[in-house]
Amino acid sequence: MLLGIGLSTTQSPARQSPASRTIIAFGDSLTEGAGASSRDHTFPSIAAGLFHPPRTIINRGIGGQTSTEIAARQGGVPLLLAVAVGDIRNLYPHTRDWMDRFETGIVSGLTHEFINKGTDENGLPYGDVRIHGTATAGFTDIGRQIYGTIAANYAAEPGSPWTISSTIQMIAGSTSGVAGMRLLLIEADELGGYLAEIAAPAFVLDGTRSQVSATATNTHGFIRSTHLLDIIPGSAIDITLRIFPGQLEQGAAATTLQLTPGDGEIPAYHPEFSRLYRFDQNNEGWLPRIQDGRAAPVSTRDGRLIVENDDAGVLRGCELNVAEIPGGKLIHIAFDIEIIDGSGQIHVGGLAAPGGSWATTTSGGDPTSAISASGHYELIFSAGNLASANPSCGAIAFLSSGSLLRWSLDNIVIEWGDETPQVEVLYRSVEALHGANGAIGLSGTLPGVEGTLTTDSGTRYLFTRSHAGDTVAVAYATPFHPSDVTTGQIQWLWAGRNNAVTPEAVLSDIAAMAAHVPGGRYLIGSILPSAADTPETRQTIAALNATLANMHTTRFVDLHAALAAAANQTTEDQQDVAAGLIPRSLRSDALHLNDQGYAIAAAAWVSATTAMGW
Repeated sequence: MLLGIGLSTTQSPARQSPASRTIIAFGDSLTEGAGASSRDHTFPSIAAGLFHPPRTIINRGIGGQTSTEIAARQGGVPLLLAVAVGDIRNLYPHTRDWMDRFETGIVSGLTHEFINKGTDENGLPYGDVRIHGTATAGFTDIGRQIYGTIAANYAAEPGSPWTISSTIQMIAGSTSGVAGMRLLLIEADELGGYLAEIAAPAFVLDGTRSQVSATATNTHGFIRSTHLLDIIPGSAIDITLRIFPGQLEQGAAATTLQLTPGDGEIPAYHPEFSRLYRFDQNNEGWLPRIQDGRAAPVSTRDGRLIVENDDAGVLRGCELNVAEIPGGKLIHIAFDIEIIDGSGQIHVGGLAAPGGSWATTTSGGDPTSAISASGHYELIFSAGNLASANPSCGAIAFLSSGSLLRWSLDNIVIEWGDETPQVEVLYRSVEALHGANGAIGLSGTLPGVEGTLTTDSGTRYLFTRSHAGDTVAVAYATPFHPSDVTTGQIQWLWAGRNNAVTPEAVLSDIAAMAAHVPGGRYLIGSILPSAADTPETRQTIAALNATLANMHTTRFVDLHAALAAAANQTTEDQQDVAAGLIPRSLRSDALHLNDQGYAIAAAAWVSATTAMGW
């Protein structure tokens, strides 16, 4: 299942004048509208109608995101990607970027601490790891923290030769208490098991760069490789190792190092059928599903298809009759969805025929993809579902069960053929798809190819191209350019709440966002304190706001002051103001605003925008 939250455009019903400028509001849950009674009471929605004439304001708030994640979506902080390519020889999945995933921890009484990364004179990346403390065991497994997934066994045909190779250099500390360091090739008879070390070349820890390689043939069904530091229990250890990319590959000899992730490509995509469904005039052939003698209400309004499950029945929704899609063909379904009322899952997939049973299969073996959040989605299915005895697909459906639920659909694309528009993303410099309500979808270009970046529940990241085209090469760490980069004429930036305890990062991210706004038309909102914050955190936020106000002067919107000024005369509100908090009469919880609070924030944003003459 590919999860995505593409945030909708807040558009006043009145037609915009040619001179009015679109505004994009970037932020976290406060921009998204957590605590508001409905989407109409988020501050971007309220603000749209406060302009004369009303303006389009695009809400790009994602709950839970840090300033860095917001800046990556906005384009100020580069979002660099690497995508898959066929025939990956090196089974170490993160030879060149393990440094970005290393987590400091204690193993066998020893602290494993990442202290530096860089590249050598030939451009080869490396990371420096300091291992120190008092040993409680005879070894410490460094590989588990270096490459992570190599600690899990790989299925291997018994009788196959495997080769391991790696390079390490001791750059600080001493070998006191260290008995040696080895690169291991381990075999097992089950996933995660251990039987024996079938190869164990030893590194030389004398301060020079030590490269080792070994080959062995497995006799059991699983293998793995790791780096092991042998130590004397009870010894005081302090050694720093420079670790270069290694290689685990099938074959009887070490070959040229293949860095992973490496250069990849967006595959060619030429669907046999492609159709866009929009609902400006009618329902475009999408009809209610008849289930148990009842049809779910389906209508069109404001250019969207509105679908209901108004009795919480089973498999209520809409469906579209399509020409038969032969079994095995790949079906690509893209769409924008908004959950209007209620909560629950909407199952998207193919049917044998209208009113029939499921006739598609996901890569995970399910008949449908289940979604539960508003957004833009890119789904891939195979036509046919043998578990339901349906060899081909004759309809596409959006159905819910067991919940009172109303949703809208727009911009539905249905394509099918022998090729997939999707490629796995193996590296990303920023985790920009994180959201408090689930993974989000991010539209943009890579490199020059329009598409959407998504994740299937956080385990795999994927790029799905929007249009047919030939193969396009993608070098490692190619920038992904979010679509919003060229959309907004004015940007409201409200970021930093979720990582205010790292003020240097917040200031850097906001500065990068401001520098990235076309024409320099931006405003920056003050960071709000939470009633749940410690006194130290409140002081940090106050200092951050003072710095932001000094750096951005007239572009700084003091939302905290506007909210404090709107406090009522109750003891509770006055106590909050005295403590430097948002008045509780304007909050829905310790942090988020209620409808009245968002209305005050909206007015402050609008006032600051008009004062700038925008």
